[in-house]
Amino acid sequence: MGVMIGFAVGYVLGTRAGEEGFEELKATLKAITSSDEVKDLLTGGFSLLSDVVRSGREVLSERTGEGPAVRRVA
Repeated sequence: MGVMIGFAVGYVLGTRAGEEGFEELKATLKAITSSDEVKDLLTGGFSLLSDVVRSGREVLSERTGEGPAVRRVA
């Protein structure tokens, strides 16, 4: 969360600093998106989403009394 606040503050300051500030902002954004913290956050989010979809598919299967309601693509 601190990273996002830092980015927002950097954005505001960067827009006031002109071209040099914009280049610094781009470098900061690149560092943020390639950080392990952000990668872990995204991995956790995708894992949670996968669990929610799996649970929803199971509930739909139970309610309809049919086979899997959603086919697995991958």
